[in-house]
Amino acid sequence: METNQKYRVIDLMVLTTLVLILSTLLSCERNHLPVIHSLTCDPTSRAAGTLFTLEAGATDEDGDALTYHWEADGGVFRDSVNQEVVVWKSPIAGAGQTFILTVEVSDGKDMAKKDLQITLGEPEYGSLSGQVRFSNYDLAVANARITLDEWSVDADAQGRFQINQIPAGTYPISVTRQDFLPFTNDVKIVANQTVTISPEITSVLYTTKLTGNVTDQDGTVIEGATVVVLNPDGSPSNLKSVTNANGFYRIWYIPHGERTLSISKAENDDNEYPTLTQDIMCQALEEQVLLTLRRIPKRGQFTDPRDGHTYNYKKIGKYAWMLENLAYLPEVMPSEDVDDFEPRYYVYDYQGRNLAAAKSHANYEVYGVLYNWPAARSACPPGWRLPDNTTAWLNLIITVGYPAGTKLKSTGGWENHGNGTNTFGFNALPAGRVSEDGLFDNLGTSTYFWAPSVVKTEGIYSLFFSSEGVHKQDASEKTGQSIRCIRRDE
Repeated sequence: METNQKYRVIDLMVLTTLVLILSTLLSCERNHLPVIHSLTCDPTSRAAGTLFTLEAGATDEDGDALTYHWEADGGVFRDSVNQEVVVWKSPIAGAGQTFILTVEVSDGKDMAKKDLQITLGEPEYGSLSGQVRFSNYDLAVANARITLDEWSVDADAQGRFQINQIPAGTYPISVTRQDFLPFTNDVKIVANQTVTISPEITSVLYTTKLTGNVTDQDGTVIEGATVVVLNPDGSPSNLKSVTNANGFYRIWYIPHGERTLSISKAENDDNEYPTLTQDIMCQALEEQVLLTLRRIPKRGQFTDPRDGHTYNYKKIGKYAWMLENLAYLPEVMPSEDVDDFEPRYYVYDYQGRNLAAAKSHANYEVYGVLYNWPAARSACPPGWRLPDNTTAWLNLIITVGYPAGTKLKSTGGWENHGNGTNTFGFNALPAGRVSEDGLFDNLGTSTYFWAPSVVKTEGIYSLFFSSEGVHKQDASEKTGQSIRCIRRDE
């Protein structure tokens, strides 16, 4: 009985051993070789010295992780050879030779292998040239080292460089100089061509960080102003900043030396900002510069210091126009007192010389003063001038568009349904004139504005109630006309 049990234990041990052996054998039989189903090479041209990109496509039925190993009987692999895609640099001296490139794919147990033959032809060469500049600024960086794969040159004093006899292909490039941050990229060299690049590098030690605030002439901060560093040729560089709500700007890495800033802001409905340029010296690691950008109101009021009279004005087109007829009246004459040499001042329908009486006349309050040409030439307040007929008046007419007469005339006061729409607030009133014969005429039907010509003194623009347009007429210097002034700095 005990003997039988002993045999049963032995039989069980034998059976277990057989099962383990069989399991191992079956496991070995389940492993499958990796399959390399593709091996490609790019580019398809086969010039010696070319950089070829090789890619192996492989799968494993068992789902095992695959490893790749590449070998070649010439040339060098530029990258790791233990990956699916590698770059092989073919030998420049290999023209006419055939090279065998081999990839081995392993699943950790077994390995598959595939070869690719490449017969090289004559090399195709291109060139590389360029100029090293400061980042975002058109200024050369001298003596930088340019390294293109195995080729290296130094830029000259103007930052220029050139490398010739480079086999066509794509290469890594680096631009370095002591104390500068490096530039790295890839460059494609094209056969029989010179490729030109402009690498940019910068240095904390040779540049300035510029900060500051932009305000207007009253000390009010300006938000949304653009501060840009101009290139040496006056063009805008990419070194720029836009002021925040506190008027603060910051520009980093401005090359040392004398530089020019341009400060600008787009105009809005109420103000405009003439562009300012300002020279600065950048020589420290950090500089602070406070900038003042002039703000010119496009609408508002001003007071004539000569008599305290206040006028409304508005920017229409390129010019700021008075929205009322000039009322400066240093003295007054009756209409028959005409002269083409001495200044004459008139108030429509007032036939006297009493200044206080003339200023209390209703037509003075509504229509202002009529001036002969000698008076008109110096009648505008300080900071304002007469608009000439070839630029200022023409710009006004173009700006308001057709029908300019209707759009510029007031909405009331014109006889026979001649009122306008006053679209731009110009509010031209039918103020009439003093004729060459010394008569007041055309009140309610016409208005005449002095508009000197750039080629002769005679010249007016006239607005007629019966016309939608604005008509230019010559006038005698004796006649009395109304005046609208424009700001002198425009």
